[in-house]
Amino acid sequence: MNASPFRLRASVLPRLGAAAVFACLSLLGGCVAFERAPVAELRCDPDLAGAWTVKAGGNAHKTVHVDARCRSTDWPGMGDKPTTLDLTGFTIGRDRYIALTPEQAQRAIGADTGSLTATAPKGSMFLVLYRFNAQGGLDAWLPDPQRALDAIARGQLVGRKLDDRFALVQGDPEQLRDTLAQHPDLLYDTDRKAMVFERAKAARQDSP
Repeated sequence: MNASPFRLRASVLPRLGAAAVFACLSLLGGCVAFERAPVAELRCDPDLAGAWTVKAGGNAHKTVHVDARCRSTDWPGMGDKPTTLDLTGFTIGRDRYIALTPEQAQRAIGADTGSLTATAPKGSMFLVLYRFNAQGGLDAWLPDPQRALDAIARGQLVGRKLDDRFALVQGDPEQLRDTLAQHPDLLYDTDRKAMVFERAKAARQDSP
């Protein structure tokens, strides 16, 4: 069974049939894609460097390593086989985001080639919100598709429904930044923790 840290809630989601939609559900508990990146350039957050133990769903514990360029070469991808993943992003206020292209998202969740890129609009991005906590670790949240769809229906977000539980948030970069800065609660339920990343403890070395 693939134990990628982003495949957190697939077991509790209704099966939708289409492989691309299922891959998106596995990644984001539903799917919220953003029409484009909210910033012109994605940057490396130096605070991400190091070894992290990913704890999610009560039993999904994995250790991943992130280098000084925000690249992980041991992210558990398809069949738990290590894959390379760039974890660059941007910061808005106190919130930090990892931005994944559809192709990167496929590798992050261990999906079949083309399963997500064939469905997600060209140029779209998937955004993972994270905040560092008092213990030195970080808490990460994935967008809630139902929140996004409800906000779109109320006219609070510009976007459209692409498929069952698949929302596309639209706008130019400035509009998307404003949404994330002023109304992140329309997309993220930060009262509910999705993933916890803790600094991995160094392995003990016995004295000679």
